Amino acid sequence: MATKHLAIKCGLVQRRKARSTSLSTRPSKKQKFDYLFVLDFESTCWEGRARVGQPEIIEFPAVLLHLQSGKIINEFQQYVMPVQQPILSEFCTSLTGITQEQVEAGVPLGTCLVLFSKWVRELCEQHQMSFNTSLPGKYVTFATWSDWDLGVCLHGECLRKQLKKPDFFNNWIDVKFMYKKFYQRNPSGLAGALQDLGMMFKGREHSGICDARNTADLVTWMARDGCIMEVTASLNPTKKFGVLASPRMK
Repeated sequence: MATKHLAIKCGLVQRRKARSTSLSTRPSKKQKFDYLFVLDFESTCWEGRARVGQPEIIEFPAVLLHLQSGKIINEFQQYVMPVQQPILSEFCTSLTGITQEQVEAGVPLGTCLVLFSKWVRELCEQHQMSFNTSLPGKYVTFATWSDWDLGVCLHGECLRKQLKKPDFFNNWIDVKFMYKKFYQRNPSGLAGALQDLGMMFKGREHSGICDARNTADLVTWMARDGCIMEVTASLNPTKKFGVLASPRMK
């Protein structure tokens, strides 16, 4: 009999309890936010250093996560038509799975922002949510894997195209930053962070909607482990925290 098995049998060593992989059986600490809009953009891209232009959003997906239950209660997905560099690179299509036909059938970013804002307003009314944490009620904010989506990609594209961006995009939770701070380790991407916790990535990596769903799963797990989700970055100059000069990338 192996030494370790003998020690266990004699009661000298306790068996390590297997970590539960069920989110529903693990209670969550009280969170400041009741809901999170979890989003993950996909943009035009090129292989290596071959940059043809600034990135433009081509997939605009988000899910509404009820943090206490860990349930995704609604989803938004819209393909967006790039106009500065309208032809996708082969690398971009291979990485994201997004085709030229899908973006050509999409809508301009300005139209997408209108559609998304309408979706957000309707859900806020339906679930009595507010981005303003100084008012009584249920609170919601955005969560992304890194600062890139809201601090670089959307912000930069709206400036270049002179598009009015809703103010609710100006504050968010950087899930990657929270993960590193809470678990004290540096994950190898979103899939690596899930794997470190014994979870598997579901769906296709670099599909925006799949990335958003998996980020929501990760956030739920972190909350179950006791991580309190807090806003980590802001484009609002009145906030005490702010996006770094070189925001954290994906």
